[in-house]
Amino acid sequence: MASQESEGREQAVAVEVLDNSIGQPACKKGGWSTVPFIIGSALASTVAIYGVTTDLMQFLDHRFSIKSIKASQITNIINSLMNLTPVAGALLCDSYLGCFLTISIFTFISFLGTLMITLVSVVPSLAPPSCDHALGSCQPPSMTQFALLCLAFAVVTLGAAGTSFTFVTVGANQFDKGKDQEVFVNWFFFTTTLAMLVSFTVVVYVLDNVGWGWGYGTCAVLNAISFALFVIGKWRYRDVRPRGSPLASLARVVVSTARKVNLELSKNDEVYYRGLGAQAQPLVPTSSFRFINKAALVTKGDTDSDGSIAKPWRLCTIEEVEDLKTLLKLLPLWSTGIFLTTATGIQTNLNILQSLTMDRSLNRHFKIPAASFQVFVFISMALFLPIIDRFFYPVWRTLTRQSPTILHRIGAGHIVNAVGLAAMAYVESRRLKMVHSHGLQSRPDLMVPMSALWLVPPLALIGAGSAFYIPGQVSLYYQEFPASLKNTGTSMMSLTMGIGFYFSTLVVDVLQKATGWLNDDINKGRLDHVFWMLAVLGGLNFLYYIACAKLYKLQSTR
Repeated sequence: MASQESEGREQAVAVEVLDNSIGQPACKKGGWSTVPFIIGSALASTVAIYGVTTDLMQFLDHRFSIKSIKASQITNIINSLMNLTPVAGALLCDSYLGCFLTISIFTFISFLGTLMITLVSVVPSLAPPSCDHALGSCQPPSMTQFALLCLAFAVVTLGAAGTSFTFVTVGANQFDKGKDQEVFVNWFFFTTTLAMLVSFTVVVYVLDNVGWGWGYGTCAVLNAISFALFVIGKWRYRDVRPRGSPLASLARVVVSTARKVNLELSKNDEVYYRGLGAQAQPLVPTSSFRFINKAALVTKGDTDSDGSIAKPWRLCTIEEVEDLKTLLKLLPLWSTGIFLTTATGIQTNLNILQSLTMDRSLNRHFKIPAASFQVFVFISMALFLPIIDRFFYPVWRTLTRQSPTILHRIGAGHIVNAVGLAAMAYVESRRLKMVHSHGLQSRPDLMVPMSALWLVPPLALIGAGSAFYIPGQVSLYYQEFPASLKNTGTSMMSLTMGIGFYFSTLVVDVLQKATGWLNDDINKGRLDHVFWMLAVLGGLNFLYYIACAKLYKLQSTR
């Protein structure tokens, strides 16, 4: 069945990567007795990390009197760092620390960060005095107060760097059988999804309705629980030593190519280095990016008498050269995902500003927190994953008599995402009409008589688009990345998100300076123009994606 094939591809992404990280013989430690400690620690850590950032815009606005657009930019920067630093954390884990030390150190750092944010939120001298925001007479934070705030979030971001990609690795390392690893991975992803939903609902509700100190204090306690749970299970864990940086061979290819830049390429395939003994590969250099073949060109003094490499930073194998070529070919396809994250970063924060002006009441006693509207994206993703497998794939086969590839799935995600942005623009147009018809342009303190549930259909479309392209991108990177770089491949999605959030900050800054669309009082701005712009750019990005996809040939079809 298509759903089984899809699930198998996605599970294999994690499982095979984790298999590659197992460098030690099986021992008596490990097994299912370690799972409660690892899963419990991951659950607490994920709720805490996401809990700190879900309601960040309102915290910056209400507690630190930072205007909404500036708060949006700060939020995007922090979200970007949250997605960029795990790549460095994964490399540090692989190269030097190993899983246990990495998680132990960075969960403790994360605890210190959330503790600092808790203190900032409750100690009066660490933030500007409270004020009536409706009157616009709020005092901005001092340099010292703002510096302490930035330091607190920097520590939290540093803590997230060492845990995001490491919990699943240490968990699967506890098992010898692939089936057991698959079961663990399934439970891990279920736990992560549950943790995100808790962060966007329970934690946001506490922050909005109980108090900042209680909300962030809860996150600090959860980080402490995460650290304690993981460390308590130390004597049960199977220890795996670091195996060195997975990017070292790529760096060697680049350096070797640069050192041989003046050499002439040979048409004789025998002069290119294939490896030694059992590790030798019957490969020949390909014609694409031919200049990189120089890194495998054997010259005098490059090898020892036994045929082994004498100068590792001057000679590489053909396989290592082809690995770098594969990554270079993937870069254009990878770059198409940056816009998707850029649009997501802008849309997420602007949706919060929209919902704050709209009627969020479900009944007399409950009002949906503004930051919790992103839950509808997650719910839509969860619902559309089986729909894609049971409807999209069969319809595609019926219409084309061929099975859709990963590239088809990602392309569909581009289209649905652009439609979702257009739907968001339409909803904002209706909201602005209500603002003008009721004369609320200069009354940001009054609620627009329009239900915030109008935001749900566009958010559902954006979630559906994510269900297409996020698993598709992860599967693409895993399938196409060289065998020695599978772990790096799975982190490429995080790298895309990090860069995208940075670009979202840049776009917001440019729009604020060059147009009147973004105003701290969104009733005076034109957020609908922003969403229409993103929808049009999404369409252009889709055309760019089509061009990249046509030029790239999947390994399975080579």
